[in-house]
Amino acid sequence: MTNSYYFYHSKQKTMKKNLTALFVIVAAMMTIAISCMRPQPDELIIGTWKVDTIIMDGVDTSKVDLMQLGKALQMQKQVYFVVNESGQMDLISPFGAKTADWTMDNDSLILTATFIDNKQVSKIQFDEITDTDLILVEESVNGTFTTKYKKQ
Repeated sequence: MTNSYYFYHSKQKTMKKNLTALFVIVAAMMTIAISCMRPQPDELIIGTWKVDTIIMDGVDTSKVDLMQLGKALQMQKQVYFVVNESGQMDLISPFGAKTADWTMDNDSLILTATFIDNKQVSKIQFDEITDTDLILVEESVNGTFTTKYKKQ
């Protein structure tokens, strides 16, 4: 009876270890599957984006012409862009429209736009990309500007 007792408990411990290992493997696989289902930034950025708000921080009003700054901010609010799945985007402003080829680095959130007319390359690093918002923080000699774009 002693041998069967040890055999039974030994088998029970082995089963517990196997179940624990199986649970860990299943949990890891589910985590990977869920993270793969989440849209990537290069998928989220597809659409039409328009400036929603611009927040200025650290602007030295004694060194900046507030009228000019106000006009520039109003102009920026009229700019919007359309990002297509085809790898092209259109930037529309009061000065006209420009088309660019684009790529997105999903890790750094850097969008690289190469304008078709003059081959100028612009790199835009977003702080956040969601299915409804793009957040862009730009440092300049005039202060920090945080621009929030909304998907239209």
